[in-house]
Amino acid sequence: MKIQGLKAYVEKLEVAHYILSKSLHPETDNESDLTRTQYVLMRMLSVRDRWTVTELAEMLEVKPSAVTVAVDRLYKRGYVQRYRSENDRRIVYLELSETGTSILKEAEDKRLRSMENLLSTLSKEELDMLVSIYGKFGKSSKQHQELTYSS
Repeated sequence: MKIQGLKAYVEKLEVAHYILSKSLHPETDNESDLTRTQYVLMRMLSVRDRWTVTELAEMLEVKPSAVTVAVDRLYKRGYVQRYRSENDRRIVYLELSETGTSILKEAEDKRLRSMENLLSTLSKEELDMLVSIYGKFGKSSKQHQELTYSS
């Protein structure tokens, strides 16, 4: 659908997205002192027993060296554990440590409270509409990626 003045909407959405992401991401939290990248990595590590750097890099669509730098910082702080594969000693697996799990839970709890505060200003109808719109964005984005990467 073509809409006149779409650029103005794009600019307003970008500003709103920027403000929202700054208020929700734990990098603004001095207690956990996590960057957005570290937070995302820790979330990924929490959903599976183990990952390799290559697997994380593929999921994030970045180079393994970028993941290695972030993981090294998490490892030095005791948030991540590394161990070698018993079958192939060249493979190093990563997992969250107990400390990392605790720090991630604190960051997620803080993020949830922030989201609840923001969403509490909306009516049920507005929340339903917001979820529906985000769902459409997700489908549209997935279709766009399939078209872009399949050519």
